[in-house]
Amino acid sequence: MSEGTSIREQILTAAVEAATVHGITKLSMGDVARQAKLSRQTLYRHFPNKDALIAEVVLAETDALIATVVAAGQDHQDPRDALAAGLLAALRAAREHPLLDRLIRTEPEALLPLLTTDGGPVMARVRSVVEAILAEGMGGLEPLPLRRFADVVTRLLISYAVSAPDDPPEEVAAYVATFLTHGAISQTPQR
Repeated sequence: MSEGTSIREQILTAAVEAATVHGITKLSMGDVARQAKLSRQTLYRHFPNKDALIAEVVLAETDALIATVVAAGQDHQDPRDALAAGLLAALRAAREHPLLDRLIRTEPEALLPLLTTDGGPVMARVRSVVEAILAEGMGGLEPLPLRRFADVVTRLLISYAVSAPDDPPEEVAAYVATFLTHGAISQTPQR
């Protein structure tokens, strides 16, 4: 464990690594303890069971992806450019994430409920961040169109994370950003 890394962070990292090898269904707490180089007793002190551990791993990985997307869009003043940069970062991160890639290929039934359930941890967390970003970048939208726009963007992001589009990420991000911002602009009240 490196200086500054908590045991909890060490466990989460080990869980991602072990799940990348074993999948979620076959993952055991023993696998995670071995990967983390900790005793099972220490692991159980931090996480009462595998479901609690997986739930926290999913949220931690979601937060890391959100941070990547937010950082990518921050340097852009134009909402379309910011959205395109964020979408591109999300598409690339989803394609390069070893655990997500493995789960999509081998056990999508374990992954889909975590990502796509309305009100579920990933959908709700991503939607709230997307809505905050859109509110800042497209300040003229009324609350209802803003919420709907955030919902569409969130569902697209999750859909593309689960099933990568055929076109290159740069082309998809540019097209989707243009398509969505034109639709959102048409919802902005004219002053």
